Amino acid sequence: RYFRKADYNVLHPIGWDSFGMPAENAAIKHKLHPKKWTYENIDYMRKELNALGLSFSKTREFATSDELYTKWEQEFIIKLYEEKLLYRKSTTVNWCDDCHTVLANEQVEEGKCWRCDNEVEQKEMPGYYIGITQYAQELLDDLKLLENQWPSQVLTMQENWIGRSEGLEFTFNLDLESRYKLDKNFNYYKVFTTRPDTIYGVTYSAIAPEHPIVQYMLENELLSPKKMDIIKNMQKHSERDRSMMPKEGVSLELDVVHPLTNEKIPVWVANFVLGSYGGGAVMCVPAHDQRDFEFAREYDLPIKQVIVAENNEQFTLKEAFTSPGILINSESFTGLKSQEAKKAIMYHFEKNSFGKKQINYKLRDWGVSRQRYWGAPIPFVHCPSCGLVPEKIENLPIALPDDVEITGEGNPLDNHPTWKYCACPKCGEKALRETDTLDTFVQSSWYFLRYATNPKSWKKEGISKDDSNYWMDVDQYIGGIEHAILHLLYARF
Repeated sequence: RYFRKADYNVLHPIGWDSFGMPAENAAIKHKLHPKKWTYENIDYMRKELNALGLSFSKTREFATSDELYTKWEQEFIIKLYEEKLLYRKSTTVNWCDDCHTVLANEQVEEGKCWRCDNEVEQKEMPGYYIGITQYAQELLDDLKLLENQWPSQVLTMQENWIGRSEGLEFTFNLDLESRYKLDKNFNYYKVFTTRPDTIYGVTYSAIAPEHPIVQYMLENELLSPKKMDIIKNMQKHSERDRSMMPKEGVSLELDVVHPLTNEKIPVWVANFVLGSYGGGAVMCVPAHDQRDFEFAREYDLPIKQVIVAENNEQFTLKEAFTSPGILINSESFTGLKSQEAKKAIMYHFEKNSFGKKQINYKLRDWGVSRQRYWGAPIPFVHCPSCGLVPEKIENLPIALPDDVEITGEGNPLDNHPTWKYCACPKCGEKALRETDTLDTFVQSSWYFLRYATNPKSWKKEGISKDDSNYWMDVDQYIGGIEHAILHLLYARF
């Protein structure tokens, strides 16, 4: 109101982020259709806001579950697919066999389904992903443009979430006996480290429970029943849950060869190794990494010091020495400072083709598939002849059917008697419509651009470039810190 009085053009919009799992779960609880539940609540909240006398730009109000909004979102998704920024692949998900649905990490509580208390299993399932990792460095660099504009806490959280790390990628070759044990199906695996200066202190290597070598050993029963049970139990837990659990591991009775000393290094499977990062395998230096140290103490593995403090501070076996220092017990690199040693060791690896410099990011591509009803249908068709085919633009929006029973079990769109049956947009033959819906964060990643677009042209275009150039960027945005690494990151993307 101040800026309006000061003769500014002010856009103060209101809308409703109305798709998603919370609305669907609430509708199930109250035995109502999600659409009825959602729009009745919107009507109620609109009256509440009007009673407060808030001066919103009401002509620009919309809900993200409106079919017109869905139409433009589906068109964006198809364009992302055409630009190879959206793809479909199989990956490991949390699966509840009782509810017949995929669970978000937040819905897995101590390895069990939040709804039915059934044991959750890790299952390979196909899904759709947006290639946000292609823009990881750009998203990181652009944080500098937001300094003194966004809260520093949000910037730090996004920087950590993107998680850029520079280091050395190299291979651990399996020794001959281990290769034969694996029927020569595996000769080596890759590892990544940000501390090549500690490489002479490696006393064991650890791989993720989902690593292909582990899967092969389980499938072929190459371990004792007790060990296989421990590993299978690890696999039931999400990576996030495992990161908060006590460190646990199992010896795989395999050895790799140290690339510099040719010493045999035992291989373990450990619950702290992430299958989605750096190849799902790590070198372990217990003297100089606290996590590795705790694991080594638990399983009585050797601890070899290869870094000393520059001030000659004595190393104790109470905790790892994780600071940079001066190398010892490191052959020709002994005596170098950590920073010099990192460069020298990486150069040595590259020169001898043992490994290479590598930049990794913790950021993963954005999984946007949900096996739920209350979301925007993903606009693709599965054709026996043509494969995956995007729907024709003129057929959008692909709307949700109203005649569904929402129980919380299974995928209502997949179970609908007619909705998924259609003709292939490419060849016209019988085909099946995609029954997954889009993650609700897709809707919230572009609504501000919709606000900026003149409502008179909403039916003609999803976003007006001219209007966006006039109104953007947003000057004042109010929201909780819980949006820092999801909504606010996706919106920047």
